[in-house]
Amino acid sequence: MKTSQIEKLERELAAEEEMLKQHLLSALPEAAESGSDIFTNSEFNPSNLPEHLFRTDAESLLSGARECVRLREVIGLDPEGSIGAVFLGACREHASTNPQRRGPRKLASSLLQVLSHDT
Repeated sequence: MKTSQIEKLERELAAEEEMLKQHLLSALPEAAESGSDIFTNSEFNPSNLPEHLFRTDAESLLSGARECVRLREVIGLDPEGSIGAVFLGACREHASTNPQRRGPRKLASSLLQVLSHDT
């Protein structure tokens, strides 16, 4: 891949990650307080809810996180620990059948703490 292509993808990644971060920083405090299920979406739906019961931003958060991970992989960066991977990991944990998994409040608080230290 040409340097100019990589630089373009890096700018796209930075913008996408910043957009996802800002979206999460605005949504997570309310989710941590109320338990609003920010982690349920079309891919991670442990209760088999119909999509019209998802949060209105559920799919945009999911697609933003997927796009961040995809761009990192295309550029050759490890997505591990990135904002997209961390959000998808929280979704995965929420959808898990593990009885020790954290609920939406604790997951939201944990993710908010991670993002706050990243600022």
